[in-house]
Amino acid sequence: MILTKLSKYFSPQVYSSIFTGKLDVNISTNRKNLTVFFSDIKGFTMITEKLEPEKLTEFITHYLTEMTDIAISCGGTVDKYIGDAIMIFFGDPITKGLREDAISCVTMALKMQEKLRLIRKKWKSFGITEVLDVRMGIHTDICTVGNFGSKDRLDYTVLGNGVNLASRLENSAKPNEILISQNTYNIIRKDINCKYVNEIKIKGKSHPIKTFQVQDMILNKVEKDTIDYETDGFSLILDKDQIKNKKEIIGYLKKSLDHLKH
Repeated sequence: MILTKLSKYFSPQVYSSIFTGKLDVNISTNRKNLTVFFSDIKGFTMITEKLEPEKLTEFITHYLTEMTDIAISCGGTVDKYIGDAIMIFFGDPITKGLREDAISCVTMALKMQEKLRLIRKKWKSFGITEVLDVRMGIHTDICTVGNFGSKDRLDYTVLGNGVNLASRLENSAKPNEILISQNTYNIIRKDINCKYVNEIKIKGKSHPIKTFQVQDMILNKVEKDTIDYETDGFSLILDKDQIKNKKEIIGYLKKSLDHLKH
């Protein structure tokens, strides 16, 4: 029971590594190529001022749960929550290789964008008039990862310029935009459609960083098991991997067809 409670405070990969003995519980770090992700909700401070504490807790719990489920399903290590902001990295303690880790991270961000469309409907049920806009930034670089802290308290996290740049990309992104660095773009460009945006200057960097906007997966590179279509009076988002009751879904689709025919 105690281990189950403790697991809530760790990303599944970190928890598994600790309790299988693969990860020592002491101060130790490594230099690794990681893909780091940051996201936050635009204008969240103003939104919190309009919500009662109970409603705010309910909303942020729902939002973070949905985003975290996607991150875990894609193999990401959830580093921390900072209010509404989320930090996730790929490549440690489990890695599929630099290219696959980067693709998994960007794919995760695209899935989060899709999920946000459904979350916005719940958002309206909270009586919030503000639009749910989320900015995302991704960068791939060599980072220092491992246990940091004191002899009595440790935090398994990532440090380095790569982390700072991922955070800066998120801050520079427009609402509902996934902004990636050229490092990440060079790795994933054959699998994911991206559009060049501009160059940004980073403190500590002698040259500006080129940025790219993630658009969608290159269809001939991935098996597409989702349908996403919306027009006036009609909206359909179908993800086969998420469906738990196929008969119920088929029933609703049949009712919809009958309704359209009559």
